[in-house]
Amino acid sequence: MAKTLTRLASFLRSIGKGTDEIVAVKLHAKALTVAEVRHKSNVINIEQLASVALPRNLDTQNLSRQQDMIGDTLRALRDQIGFGTQDAGIIIPGGIVQLRQLNLPYMTEAELAKEAEDPAFWIELEPDIGKLEDPFIAFDTLVSSENDDLTRVVIGYAEEAAMRQWSDVLLTAHLNPVYMELEQVALANYLYSALPPDERSQPQAILHVSGERMELIAFQAQRFHVVKLEISEFDQVLLSEIEDVQDTTGDFWDEVGGRVANTLKQAVLFLQEEQDFPPFSTVHVVIDALRAQNFMTLVDRHFALAPVRLWDPMIRADMSSQVQALAGQVANRSGFTSALGLGLRRLGTFGNEGPGILRLSMLPQGAKLRKNRQLGVVSRTMGVLWTVTAILMVLWTGGLVLPSYLQSQSESRGFDSIKAEADASQTRIQQINDTVAKLDTELQNVNLVSAPRGKAYIIDTIPDLVPEGVELSGYYLTESVNLRLTGAAVNPDVVQLFVTELQNSGLVDQPTANEPLPRETSPYFDFEITARLRQES
Repeated sequence: MAKTLTRLASFLRSIGKGTDEIVAVKLHAKALTVAEVRHKSNVINIEQLASVALPRNLDTQNLSRQQDMIGDTLRALRDQIGFGTQDAGIIIPGGIVQLRQLNLPYMTEAELAKEAEDPAFWIELEPDIGKLEDPFIAFDTLVSSENDDLTRVVIGYAEEAAMRQWSDVLLTAHLNPVYMELEQVALANYLYSALPPDERSQPQAILHVSGERMELIAFQAQRFHVVKLEISEFDQVLLSEIEDVQDTTGDFWDEVGGRVANTLKQAVLFLQEEQDFPPFSTVHVVIDALRAQNFMTLVDRHFALAPVRLWDPMIRADMSSQVQALAGQVANRSGFTSALGLGLRRLGTFGNEGPGILRLSMLPQGAKLRKNRQLGVVSRTMGVLWTVTAILMVLWTGGLVLPSYLQSQSESRGFDSIKAEADASQTRIQQINDTVAKLDTELQNVNLVSAPRGKAYIIDTIPDLVPEGVELSGYYLTESVNLRLTGAAVNPDVVQLFVTELQNSGLVDQPTANEPLPRETSPYFDFEITARLRQES
């Protein structure tokens, strides 16, 4: 039923509209990041990326107490830059949700979906789930092989109440929560999507450093593992302050770097020896901090199993102009990676859940929300079809049926009523003709009276007499008959031409021009013409 509804919604999408694009939100210790990302033809387009500081430090363990602070900051950011959509997803940081890879006997998709509805099925495989009062369990299948009798899944589990407070953060900001993704999954998905297709089958490793937590994320086409690096509190404090140190060389920092590198080495060897991962060609490093140069130098100096590289998630992405401006100001761009990875996700309303290696949403209402969106597409399509049908019926009735009916009614009227109507119409026409004749007479009288005369006529006429090269600046009429014109001309000849035009117009008598005077530092001549306004006899 779910697949049928998905296919139907996808088929009707062009009519019923609807979108699966989301705004990705990531909370940092002292800030939050918002990203809008599009993935088309294997090209990642970063449409919008913004980061803003929080009024106070974030405590993820008491998120419900800080919802108003985060919501106010998100709303202010949305008013400032504008989001392209109301749907949003949020990153769940490491340590809040437990993540496991499980190997099961072969099961079909339908069988696994049915078994997954019973928490006891998962508790038998992962007893720690039984310690939760109200567990929410999300899973995604990596491989299902009947020949190998293997179904490999990745599951995430946590208290449902703990997940609800993360979706409430988005609701407080007036956004629709449609996706909640684990940070480890978002990082893996973005790296997988950014890789060239021929490199996606190779093993990949991501060292993620966020606050007091360090973890190594490893994945391949059919594997996904997360190994937490156990770093002492003393080393964690040192690493949190390392970017403020001028010089990280010397025995002291060599010991710190050696301990961190050895812990990372043990995690890599565990993945290779216990989980059958081939050697990694590169370890991509993601650090959730403003700077990362000293940390990278320290690790690179002491870790030798593979090259370590600070990940710039924007190298292989197309960016809008505002994102390019932001990226140019940030020394460590790797902290944006998980938000960009979440931005690639889709709710799956139309069957497309977005690119990546793993799809694992921790939103408890995700399945119900997807179904409601699909039903909404179907409902809007039905509404459009009913509207179109109603319009066609009105047009058919008004264009074909109604005219024929009215014509039939008209033709059935009696001859006498038609003749009476014709006589009445003839009388009305005669009255109208008489009225029009009277109005024509009155109009002729009005035109005769309103014809321009005297000085009003010359005011209307003078602009037509001014030759090219003459510009009038003043018009003076004294005693109703004495006319004086002032202005400028390109040469005396055009002034004389203007006098001739005035004389020939028959509007004035004896037009006389003074000697045009040249202007200083100018090619123009000032002139004055006097005349006497001809009076009507």
